[in-house]
Amino acid sequence: MVQVHTVYEGSAWRNKVDGLQQGTACANRTSAVAEGRHIAIDLACEHAVHDVDGRVIESVDYGSSEPGIWPGAMRYTA
Repeated sequence: MVQVHTVYEGSAWRNKVDGLQQGTACANRTSAVAEGRHIAIDLACEHAVHDVDGRVIESVDYGSSEPGIWPGAMRYTA
C-alpha cells in the first residue's frame, strides 16, 4: 500500500512516497504537511506526519475502495 510520510531530515521538512523523496525540502512543517496531504489525496493513500524525533503525530487515510497505484521509482509531481 502506498504511503506518504512527512519527515524532518537534514534540518528540513520533506515528503516521501514509499521511501522516495518527493518535491523540494520545506523550511517549516506546515508547508510540508500541506504538500504531503495534497500528494496523499491525489494518490488516495495514507499520510503520516512525523515529529522531529520520528514519532508519528498524525495519520490520515485518504484512500478509496481501490488502493492507490505508485509507479515505482517515477517521481510524483503535483
